[in-house]
Amino acid sequence: MSPTSIFVGLLIALFAILLVYKTRSRLKPQIAGFGSQRMCPSCGLITSRLKERCLECGKSLL
Repeated sequence: MSPTSIFVGLLIALFAILLVYKTRSRLKPQIAGFGSQRMCPSCGLITSRLKERCLECGKSLL
């Protein structure tokens, strides 16, 4: 084996590893977005956790 073929093989392996790493980081679920919402127990509307009252029925979410 020549040094050139070894270098090309290592370069291809490095490229494949970087491609897999980028793909895996893009496929991770975004859990933080789900924690910022809650459901009104009265009417079932999804409302932001920052709101104190339901946007639909006006009942307190606290």
